[in-house]
Amino acid sequence: MPFNPDLQLNAIVVNLIATHDGRVPLTQGALAHAAFLDLVAVADPDLAARLHDSGARQPFTLSPLRELPGVQPDEAGYRLRAGNRAALRLTLLDPDLFLAFLKRLLAAGPDLRLRIGDVTFAIESAIGAPGSHPWVGYATTGELRDHAGNESHIRLLFASPTAINLGQKESARQRIVLIPAPRFVFGALRGAWNRLTGDEIPLAFETWVEEYVFVREVRNWQTAVYQLKRGVHPGGLGDVTFEALDHHAGHLRSLNLLADFAFYGGVGSKTTMGMGQARRL
Repeated sequence: MPFNPDLQLNAIVVNLIATHDGRVPLTQGALAHAAFLDLVAVADPDLAARLHDSGARQPFTLSPLRELPGVQPDEAGYRLRAGNRAALRLTLLDPDLFLAFLKRLLAAGPDLRLRIGDVTFAIESAIGAPGSHPWVGYATTGELRDHAGNESHIRLLFASPTAINLGQKESARQRIVLIPAPRFVFGALRGAWNRLTGDEIPLAFETWVEEYVFVREVRNWQTAVYQLKRGVHPGGLGDVTFEALDHHAGHLRSLNLLADFAFYGGVGSKTTMGMGQARRL
C-alpha cells in the first residue's frame, strides 16, 4: 500500500476511579485488552470482531494500570478500595478504532464502566490534548515524517517491560531480546512503521544502525517477568540513550522518525497487553 500521510495517531490517558473494593493482579495486560475490546464492541461490533480475530499486529497499544496513588502492591497484586484512582494509557492507530472509542465514550458519558480483575472502574475523564500529560498527544504519520529531526543522540524511556521477539529459527523456538540493542529496537520499530503506514524505510537502515548506532548511557535498566493470559513473558525497562556515530542524512532522519513513532506504536511484542510502552525524552 502507498504511504498515507494523513493517518492520525492518538495517545490518550483514561483516568479511572474504583467503584468498589477489589483486587487487580500485578500485571493486567490481558484483562485490560479484553476490557478495551468490550468497549469497542458496543460501538462497532464488526470492528471488534476483526481486531479479535486478526493475526496481524493490532492498531492500538495499552499500558498497565498507572498512577495508583497510595496503593502499594503485594505478591497477589493491588488491593483497591472504592474511590482509589488509577489511569490507563491507550494509543489508537486506526481512524475507525478512534471513532468507535470516541463514540462509546460520548454515548455512555459518566456511566461508562471498565472492569479489570475484580474491580469495576468508572471513567472519570479521558485526556488527549498535547501538553496536558507527558503520555498523551496526537500526530499524523505525515507530520512525524516531515518533522523528523537529525539528532545524533536519542534518549528513550522504556516504561513497561519490553521484549523484541526474533521468532523461531531451526531448533530455537523462542528468541527474545531483553536488552536495548539498537539493531533490534529500531529494527522492530522500522517493521511496525512500514506495516502500519505503507512507508518503505529500507532494510539498509538496519545495517547502518548495526554498524553506527550504539548505546551511550543506560539508567536503571532492569528485567521483569510480565504475567500474561498464557504464561509469563520476560521484558526489560529503563532509560537508554542511543548515539549515532555516522551522520548519513537519510538514515539519521529515519532513526529520529522511529524514535518519535515509539510513543504511539510501542516497541516490540505484546504492545496491546501492556508491554513496550516507550517515549522519547
